[in-house]
Order: sequence, then C-alpha cells, then structure tokens
Amino acid sequence: MITQREPPTWEALEEAVRQILAECGMDAVRQAAIALPRGGEAAIDVLATETVNGIKTVTLCECKNWKSNVPQDVVFSFRTVMAEAGAHRGYIISKVGFQPGALLAAHNTNIELLTFAQFQQRHFEKWVGARTWSLARAVDSIETYYEPFGIPGMNLIEDEAEREAYYRVWRKYLFIGAILPAFSPYLRQLGQATPLPGLPIDLRGVVRDEFKVEVPAD
Repeated sequence: MITQREPPTWEALEEAVRQILAECGMDAVRQAAIALPRGGEAAIDVLATETVNGIKTVTLCECKNWKSNVPQDVVFSFRTVMAEAGAHRGYIISKVGFQPGALLAAHNTNIELLTFAQFQQRHFEKWVGARTWSLARAVDSIETYYEPFGIPGMNLIEDEAEREAYYRVWRKYLFIGAILPAFSPYLRQLGQATPLPGLPIDLRGVVRDEFKVEVPAD
C-alpha cells in the first residue's frame, strides 16, 4: 500500500493509513470508538493494536485531509484522548502540514505530527519487513526449485524425457528464483539484503547476462 499517490478524500486517507498499519502486521480498524474511564466514548479515525512477545501496544491515528495546516487545538484534544485511552503512540496525519503552535504542543509527547508521505516513510522498513515475510510464506520453498545457480534434483531424475520436461519448467520460472533474493526476509534480518528493485522490475540489474533469464512481459 506504500504509494506516491495522495489520498483524495478524508475517507481515502483513513483507509490508506489503516491499510499500511494492517500490512505492517497490526490489527487496524477505522472509525473506532474507545470507552473513556470518566464515561463516554472517543471516536478514533484509525485504531491499531499489536502484541509482540505478549506485550500489547495501542496506536491511535487522527487523519486531517485539510487544505490548511493543522492548528494546536487539534493536538491538545488528541493529547487528552491519548491519555484517557492509555494509548502508547499517536499520529496526527495532515494533508499539508501543521501550524507552529501544533508542533510545539506535540513536543516531548508520544504524538508525532506527520504528512501522509512522512507517515509512510516512518513505517516503510516495518512495512517492507512484514511484506517480505508474507511473500516468503506465500512462495514457501519455491526458491529450492528455481534458484538461479543450478537445477536442484536434476541428478535424481533418471528418465531423459522427464529431465527435459523439468528443464523446460525450470527455464520458464527461473525469473522467480532470480527475483526472490532481493525480497528475502532472511537476508534482511542478517543485514545482507540487496536494495529493493524498482518498478517495473528490470532483471538486468539483478542477475548476470549469462543466465539468460526470460521474464514474462507482464
């Protein structure tokens, strides 16, 4: 969901924020209502929770798709909601920016004031990490069969027709094995990840020419 497109409406902004947090591995919902200890409820644009090693954290997001900078009274109100809800982290996400008073009001608090682009930047590494693990689970062990440095198991096939059939399939899907290392969560975890390829993916910068990898046009 990380994108260069600006959400055109407040609904689109809320949904984009929710989707990013959800794809980061959090349980995120829009238009949530939180019961306050002194009675009543607070309406939250986006509420996200995450439990890591048995520890639950709560994140609240206020989305302002305004054409003007967000003033300080919005921050003051949000600070009250944050405190009464017992939230751990809060974001006010603005279409254009914030007034100086708002920046001052959020200083030394657990609230960050961000544009949508900055919000995406803040969560980019977490988002990439979650998405690469999701990709790894989806393809499972496909790299075992389509890795670009050999044809695993070819020596176990005794029938020449089967060997030729296996080779044709391996050649057809070799581009997958060439792409996958760039998205490997294991290499990222070890600090050995290669830079993510840009879109559209150009394998000329990923594998050596002698592999002659054939990539589908789509």
